[in-house]
Amino acid sequence: MGVQRIIVAVNKMDAVEWNRDRFEEIEQQISSFLTTAGFQAKNIAFVPCSGIRGDNVTRRTDDPNASWYTGRTLVEELEATEPYSYALDKPLRMTISDVFRGSVQNPLSISGRIDTGSLQMGDQILTMPSGETATIRSLEVDGEPSDWAVAGQNVILNLANIDPIHLRSGDVICRPSAPIANITSFTAKVLAFDHLMPSMVDIHRGRLHVPGRISRLVATLDKGSGSVIKKKPKIVAPGTVARIVVEMDQAVPLEAPTRIVLRSGGDTVAAGLLE
Repeated sequence: MGVQRIIVAVNKMDAVEWNRDRFEEIEQQISSFLTTAGFQAKNIAFVPCSGIRGDNVTRRTDDPNASWYTGRTLVEELEATEPYSYALDKPLRMTISDVFRGSVQNPLSISGRIDTGSLQMGDQILTMPSGETATIRSLEVDGEPSDWAVAGQNVILNLANIDPIHLRSGDVICRPSAPIANITSFTAKVLAFDHLMPSMVDIHRGRLHVPGRISRLVATLDKGSGSVIKKKPKIVAPGTVARIVVEMDQAVPLEAPTRIVLRSGGDTVAAGLLE
């Protein structure tokens, strides 16, 4: 799924009077599970806390029973994590969360989160998969008017020069000079939650939803290194990491390393990253 670091908040420690043995028991059990799932021990942190009182969440607890814990608070642990590098120099990509009609001044607006790149008022944008262009009349960042926005921010774009029929939740906003491709198939590295074999599935990416099928099981992979364990398996067991090929019934805007979820019969059967 692309997650590299895990911080485990062991809550309600006040209910057991900050019992160190109980905390270490939980730490050992969860660590064993996470390392088996492929996480490295150095990328797993545990913080004993009490959410109702804020102890070891925003401030260090003053309870004498917790004096054995000398590590960071939960907020400190989060702040110490290496920040995600939002690629401002990469092409603009923003998935539409919602399309709505605003005021008389802004009759057509879209909302979403900018994944990569940046945009500003007056820019011409391209919406995929329709291939139609629009102009940004004005924009808001976190509910406040702004002249520009960058990757990682939640925005509302007030648009002009486009028919709303060409805008749907799940569509991707990009620049005409660097469009995202509409594809009908992809290869992905996924973690199986159920038995996988060539079969019909629904592909989900945020608000995007399209029917398709697993057309080929390429290989099962080592969870830690990603190296091939077995080529062309007939079936992939739950808990296994595998490389698969998925074909979709219609062309949609997707590219690596997008996260996708595969569902079948109302159940999530796999999730992972496009390659």
